[in-house]
Amino acid sequence: MNETFDNLKPWRILEAIYRRKSITLASVELDISLSNASKLIGKLEKSLGTQLLKRKSRPIELTEYAIKLIPLIRDMILVADRLESVAKQLKVGRSTQTIVFSLSTTSIAPHVLRFINEFKAEYPGIEVELRTGLSHLDIKDGKADVVQMSYKPDYAELTKLPCGRCFNFMVASPVYLEKYGVPKTIDELVRHKLIFRRKDFYPECHALINRDKVFDLDRMELFAVDANGKKHIERKFSVDESAGFKKIYSSDYSSFASVMTAEGISVDLPASFIQDKLSEGTLVPVLPGWHREPWRKFIIFPAKTPEDSAVSIFAHWYQKRELEDSEKRWKTVFRKFGIPITD
Repeated sequence: MNETFDNLKPWRILEAIYRRKSITLASVELDISLSNASKLIGKLEKSLGTQLLKRKSRPIELTEYAIKLIPLIRDMILVADRLESVAKQLKVGRSTQTIVFSLSTTSIAPHVLRFINEFKAEYPGIEVELRTGLSHLDIKDGKADVVQMSYKPDYAELTKLPCGRCFNFMVASPVYLEKYGVPKTIDELVRHKLIFRRKDFYPECHALINRDKVFDLDRMELFAVDANGKKHIERKFSVDESAGFKKIYSSDYSSFASVMTAEGISVDLPASFIQDKLSEGTLVPVLPGWHREPWRKFIIFPAKTPEDSAVSIFAHWYQKRELEDSEKRWKTVFRKFGIPITD
């Protein structure tokens, strides 16, 4: 067989570049190094005798030749993934196995339940017991098999699979805004109460960003960052100017309850968890374009887990599904509620 068609990896990379418009994002999604991704595409081009990428275009684009291949490439990947799925399922066996999967948050977004149902349909021999509030420490203690976290723990005995980023925007209740006013600028925001989530291992918010603008919430400074990464201070807020400003820290549910009861403006509630409230109008976006820095998510499980085990099968399946869905999910929410997409 021609080795050009004997290895699916370069074809997967090409398809991911087409979707992500970036070889960097494609390599992250497929968990391979950027240099290796470039080498594999180059090798594929040499084997086919034609160029597949317009490397000088920004964002990077596929050539017309490559674009015409995309439907067939996707068919090939789909068949290969289905074959692998069935083969692993048969190896797991017919006896039902149960694994414990937990989210670090105390809330469950609708897409998580959808993913679990999809997995059960594909792997009827594996039951997934869904829990909330557990961390990587609970994996070490045997209380969970797989955990999705908003950070990357520094433990060699754990496997950490990147599964996308969390994006959000500030929200408040109409009752709060009617009482205290709608902030239109950072100058106006510094007179409000801001609600933050705080819990173990969670990456706390210390600044709000809007493209090249940054509002340091600790120093109360507004500055711009140039192309060289240099800061240019535009404004320092005095105590008098920030009269009424207050940072309120609480847990997942408490921060949600606080914003719903008009106690302040929430800074870091994930949009996927409050989409229904936004649709109802019981929460509304505040200062669109300004947001905390996105934070990365990881699927975590024991490093010594056999590849053909139920835990490994689920962890890799969920990682792939989340990578496919997460960007589309947050961008859909942003567009629906008129939030500028700055990624």
